[in-house]
Amino acid sequence: MKKVFVDTAALIAMGEKKDKFHEKALEVRDELKTSQSEFVTTNAVILELAGYFSQSQKRYTAIKLTEVINQSKKWDCIYIDDNLMTLGWDRFKKMSDKDWSLVDCISMIIAEKNGITEIFTTDHHFEQAGFDILLKI
Repeated sequence: MKKVFVDTAALIAMGEKKDKFHEKALEVRDELKTSQSEFVTTNAVILELAGYFSQSQKRYTAIKLTEVINQSKKWDCIYIDDNLMTLGWDRFKKMSDKDWSLVDCISMIIAEKNGITEIFTTDHHFEQAGFDILLKI
């Protein structure tokens, strides 16, 4: 079964109706579900998602998306441990010529370790790292 890493940008696009990628994100999600893909993300991505939807009127969106991730057998949410944090921090320091966030660096490492080549995101930083991104207009 194909695994796809899901980045914060895709989760925001799915949950935010005003996002310019909203409709496309729902289409990609449906295509991935139809193809029986498995979804991989991290608790760091969830933290970014919750931060984005922290306003009280939007908070339900973060809660609902996170509950789907935590309850579905199609989702694997990897928790960042000391080893991943160190590896991510090392990449963050090494790639100082890029605007990659620490969360991006950790996500890239997890994708590489799991043989994942497709990232459900709009973030071109993943393309810079050699991944295929699935959300483009």
